[in-house]
Amino acid sequence: MQRKVVKYLIYAQTSFFLCLLISISITSKGFSDNRGLSYYGEHLDTIVPFALGFILCDFFILKAAKLLPEVAKHLAVLTLPLQVFCILLISIVLTPDNLNGLFNVLHIVASSALFLFELIFSIWLTVKWYNSLISWILLIAQFLAGVMAGLSELHFSQYLSTSSLIYQLLFSTLLIWVIANITRQAEVKQRRGKPEITKNR
Repeated sequence: MQRKVVKYLIYAQTSFFLCLLISISITSKGFSDNRGLSYYGEHLDTIVPFALGFILCDFFILKAAKLLPEVAKHLAVLTLPLQVFCILLISIVLTPDNLNGLFNVLHIVASSALFLFELIFSIWLTVKWYNSLISWILLIAQFLAGVMAGLSELHFSQYLSTSSLIYQLLFSTLLIWVIANITRQAEVKQRRGKPEITKNR
């Protein structure tokens, strides 16, 4: 069961980034014009692979979240944050900011909420669940990428798409790393007949 959880998370992120790379291969304007990754959800030639990546990512993450309580009961608390993440993720696709002023505002809110949630979730995973050197390295790198994305959004730099892509990649890696380790340890402890733990340090 533990392997299925990790497998679904890997499928989720692989699908997301593969579809995003397909979109980028169609046009690089999202990078050259500092428009952000959302650029690919605003145009007919890229919206299909772009949206498909988000849909597949949500699909596999929800499957992984559903299996977590079966690995160990205490992991059920991670199900809700993963579901919230999926809602925020798909909201990016549902609010293309080039339609009108309202959708522009909604997209800014959705994007900001997603970035903030991912950072808070990463901190929680690192501090509460798997406090390791690799977790901290990924978290700090994610934070720095987020800072760069914020500066680019304010037009202090021209790396919005690049920093956003790195931010998502680091969050995805941290998510897989932490859940792979805590589910593996939970499964090992169950096999040994030891009581489940509520956190991993």
